[in-house]
Amino acid sequence: MTGRSVRRITPAAVASALALVVLTAGAEMIAGLKPVDPQPAADKLAPGLAVGYVFGRFNHINEFKTKKFEPGKPLVNLDYKMGDGAVLTSKERDQVGALITGFIRFEKAGTYGFDVMSNDGVRVEIGDKLLYEDPTVHSDDTSDRIDVKIDDPGWYSLKVWYYEKKGTATLVLRWAPPGSDPKAKPVPVPAAAFAYLK
Repeated sequence: MTGRSVRRITPAAVASALALVVLTAGAEMIAGLKPVDPQPAADKLAPGLAVGYVFGRFNHINEFKTKKFEPGKPLVNLDYKMGDGAVLTSKERDQVGALITGFIRFEKAGTYGFDVMSNDGVRVEIGDKLLYEDPTVHSDDTSDRIDVKIDDPGWYSLKVWYYEKKGTATLVLRWAPPGSDPKAKPVPVPAAAFAYLK
């Protein structure tokens, strides 16, 4: 009986099993990010992140990525659980698209464990590399942990596209810095780690 079971395991079945193991183990580590060169001078930076808005009924990030954005009041951080209130620093509660730009500072080298909470669509890039994307309409959802290997401390470029279609809205970027308890949940990236050019 055992022999017959073993003979029934096909290469396709083995491949499927291995794929499942990879998926449950989480995504591969993101590496090779480069800090901004040259690093921005302290007197050229303002705290927070720059944001531009576009308004309309969107179902996917790609529907507004190339549109012209109206400058908005800068964001303090990326820890926004807005419920059914105004989206980010805009005055609108629904049908808002945002392009958020600036820098994120990594104080030391090592592996940072990120996750992204969003409602609705979001795309996050750090150091010109894709960190996470969930581009369509969805209720509050949190990504799996995404490990990012940082070789050189400093400021890295940050770009986030985000939109809220209707109802409630959430946008939170969290991390677990190097040396954190591997079982500890990531915490919102502190405001001091964000800046943008004045």
